[in-house]
Parts: sequence; C-alpha cells; structure tokens
Amino acid sequence: MKRFSKFIPMAALALGLVGALSSFTTSTEAKEAINIQGYLKANPFGTVCNTSIMCSDDPGPLCTVGTTQVWGKDASGNCVVELRRNHQ
Repeated sequence: MKRFSKFIPMAALALGLVGALSSFTTSTEAKEAINIQGYLKANPFGTVCNTSIMCSDDPGPLCTVGTTQVWGKDASGNCVVELRRNHQ
C-alpha cells in the first residue's frame, strides 16, 4: 500500500505535465501581413474614392495619411472598410 501511495502524486504530476505540454502550441510560421490598397474618401459617404497608400487588416493603429483616415473598399466599391497600419 505504501508503494501505491507514493505512485499517486507522481502520476498526477505526470498527467499535469502531459496536459500542459499538449495544450501549448507554438506558431512556427508568422502570419503574413496582407497588403490592401487604401483609399481616401472624396465625400462623407465613401462613394467616391481616391487611391492612397497600402494598408493592412492586421490589428493595430488605424491606417492614416497625416491625420486623414485611409479606407478599404467593400464589395460594392464604397470606401467604408476600416484598415490598419502596415507593420512591415
């Protein structure tokens, strides 16, 4: 019985280590930033757009030129999609 009572804590430790290591994931590949063409709104509705700088959809600060926000186009071609600054 003594031998069995020493085995239980070791088994619990081993199970804990296996569980921790199996849930730990590492990314070997960094996510590649997607360059998206940015546009400046020529009107408040974003129906008229002027080509601007390249931006990204990664999380981070808004894509701007000076203090003017740069937008991406939606499926209808309107400049209403928020873009983020490239981190390259």
